Amino acid sequence: MLHLAASSFVRLDAYAPMLLPQAEQDRLAEQFRARVNAGARAAHARTLHPDLAGTTGKVSLMRASKNADGEDRWETRVVSVGELATSDALLWATHISMQRFYGARGSTSLVQLRSLVADVDCHDQAEFRGLAPEEMAGILIERLRSAGKPLPSYILYSGRGLHLVWLHQPLMATPGIVRRHRSVQRHMHGPKGGKPSATVRTASGTRLQDPEVIAHEETMAAVWRGTGLDRGASDPARVLRLAGSYNAKSGQVARLVWPASWTDVQEHDFEDLAASFMPFTREQMACLKAERQASYEQRERARQERRAEQEAAGIPVEVEKPRRRISGGYWAGIVDALDAIRVWWGGTPPEGKRELWGFLSACAIAQVEGGDAATWASRLCGPAGLTEGELQTSLGALDRKLRRHEAGETRDHDGTERSVIYGYSKARMLVLLGLSEDDARAAGAGALLPGGVARSERERSASRRAEAGVQPRAITVSARLSDGREALAMQAAGKAMREIVALFHGRRGETSLRRAMAEASAETTVETLPETVVAAPVETVPEAWEDQSVSIPHGSTATIVAMPGALPPSGAETAPEPFHHPLLDLPDTGFEVSTRSVRLGGPYSGRIISVKADTTPSTRPPMQAFPAPRSEADPLPNGPATVAAGVPVPAFLLRAVRAAGGRLSP
Repeated sequence: MLHLAASSFVRLDAYAPMLLPQAEQDRLAEQFRARVNAGARAAHARTLHPDLAGTTGKVSLMRASKNADGEDRWETRVVSVGELATSDALLWATHISMQRFYGARGSTSLVQLRSLVADVDCHDQAEFRGLAPEEMAGILIERLRSAGKPLPSYILYSGRGLHLVWLHQPLMATPGIVRRHRSVQRHMHGPKGGKPSATVRTASGTRLQDPEVIAHEETMAAVWRGTGLDRGASDPARVLRLAGSYNAKSGQVARLVWPASWTDVQEHDFEDLAASFMPFTREQMACLKAERQASYEQRERARQERRAEQEAAGIPVEVEKPRRRISGGYWAGIVDALDAIRVWWGGTPPEGKRELWGFLSACAIAQVEGGDAATWASRLCGPAGLTEGELQTSLGALDRKLRRHEAGETRDHDGTERSVIYGYSKARMLVLLGLSEDDARAAGAGALLPGGVARSERERSASRRAEAGVQPRAITVSARLSDGREALAMQAAGKAMREIVALFHGRRGETSLRRAMAEASAETTVETLPETVVAAPVETVPEAWEDQSVSIPHGSTATIVAMPGALPPSGAETAPEPFHHPLLDLPDTGFEVSTRSVRLGGPYSGRIISVKADTTPSTRPPMQAFPAPRSEADPLPNGPATVAAGVPVPAFLLRAVRAAGGRLSP
C-alpha cells in the first residue's frame, strides 16, 4: 500500500495557489453581511422567534423569484428556531413566517402561535401620503392610545406600508386556541367595510347584534379608517417583510420605525390582548351564553306546557311543520330603509302616517327578531311620535300573527306555502307611505326600491374613496385654487419663485404650486376681462357703370374681433345689402366668410369661436349652366346677341358686349 504525506494533497491540488488568504475571505464575508444588513435581519429573527425553553417548530423563510418560463413564484427554505439567527437562508430571504410550523408553513402544519399582525398599506392613502414612516407610525399609535387599546410590540416599515405586530407568549396550536386566536385577530381588524352590522346570523336564525359588539366595532373602525388595512393578512400562515431586506417595488429597505431599538420590544400576554380586542371577556361571554341558553329553555318549557294542556283538553295536536326560514338580511335592510324615510321626513313621520310607519317597521322587526306588541311599541313609539299605548293598540294584530307563526301555522298563496306574518312587498310599502321611487332614492332608502340598490361605478368608487378617507375632488380643486391665489399675491408683492416654493414647503411641491398658479391666473383672467365678440362690417368695392348698375361685392373681408367692453349700439353701421340688377339675377348662394379664431379662457381652455355668413337658401330659380346657343345671324361680338327670355346673363359677358358696342335682345 502506498502511503502519502498529508502535505502531498496540497501540492497535488492545482487550485491551491488560486485560493484567497483566510483573512481576505473573512473580509469579503463581512462586507457581504454588511451589504445585506445581516445585523437587522438577525435582530428581527431573534425578536420574532427567540430560541428559548418551550420553543418548538420551524420557521419558513421566503423570497420571490421567477421560474424557467419567466413566471413569478415563491421559493421557501425551512429553518428550525435554534438555527434561524445564524442561518445563511436568513441573508437570502425577504419574508419570514409569523408563526411556527412542523415543516413548511400551512394551516394544517401549525404548531405554535406567536403574534397578532396588522398589515396597513397607508403609503398610498390620502391622510398618510407623503409622510415619513415615523410620522405614519405616530398617527397609528395615537389612534390606538385614544381608543384605549394596547400598543404593538413593534412597527416595521416594509418599504411601502407598515406592519404592526403584537408579540405574545408561544401558544400550542390546539383547535380551541387556534379558533380563539383567529377570533381575536378578526375583532382586532374591526368590521368588514369599516361599518358595524346591526344584525348577526346564527345557527338558529338572525338576531340583533349586541350593543357591546357594535360599540367595539365602531372603535376599531375608527382606528383603521383610511389606513388601507389588509384584512386578508390575518391567517396563521401569513409571511411578512423581513427587516433589512430590499423592497424592489419602492427601492427602500425594510427597517424598524418603533420602538427605537429591537432591545426595547415588549411582549404582551395573550389573554390581555384578547380582553382588549374582544368585545367580551371569557367570563362575560360565559354569562351571556348562559343567559341565552336559559331564555331558550324557558321558551321551550312554555311551549311544551301549552302542548300538554292541549293534549289534556282533548285538543288534537298537529305535528309541527318545519318553520320557514326568513332571510334576516332582507328584512333588516327594510328596517333601516324605513328609518331612513323617517329621517328624511324630518325625524318624525307626518300626521296621518305615524301609525302606518310604526306598523310597517314592526312587521319588519318581527320578521328579523320576533318580539311582541309591547317591545315593538316601546322601541318605535319615540321615533313614530306616538305614545306607547297608542302604538301598541295598532300592533295587536301583528302580535297575534307572530304567535300563530311560532306555532307553525302557514298559509297558502297560489299553491305556495307562506308565513302568516304580514309581509308587504317593497312597492306596496311605498304606495302605502305615499312615496315614489325617487323619494326613496333621495332618502337613501335603497332597500325599498323594487330593483334593490343599484349604484353606478362612479357612485361605488366615490363610496370607496370616502371610506378610505380621500378628500372629494371639489375640496382638492378649491384648495389648489386658494394656494394659487396666495402664491400669485406673493409674486405680485415682488417675491421670487424660489422664495414662494420655500414658503409652501410641506404644503405643496413646486410642480403642483405652478399648476395652482396657472389655474388661479386663468380664473382671474376670465373673471376680470369679459370679452364681447363682434362681427366687423363687410367691406365692399362696388363697381358702377353707365346705366348705374352696381356689381356684387367681391372679396368678403368679414372677420371676428375680440374686444372688451359692451356691444355696439343698435344703430351702428352694418354691411350694405348687395344691389341686384334685373338682368344680373344671380342665385343667392351662401359663401364662406373668412374668420379669425379667438381662444378664450385659461391655458387649459379650448373654446374656439368662428363666424360664418348666412347660408339661407334663395327662392330665385337656379342659373343655367350654359346660355342658349347663339344664332348665325347674330354672331358676337360684332352682331347683336339673341338671348332667350328669362335667361340670366353673367356680368362679365354683359360688360364684354357693351365694350364691343353690341347689344342683347331677347
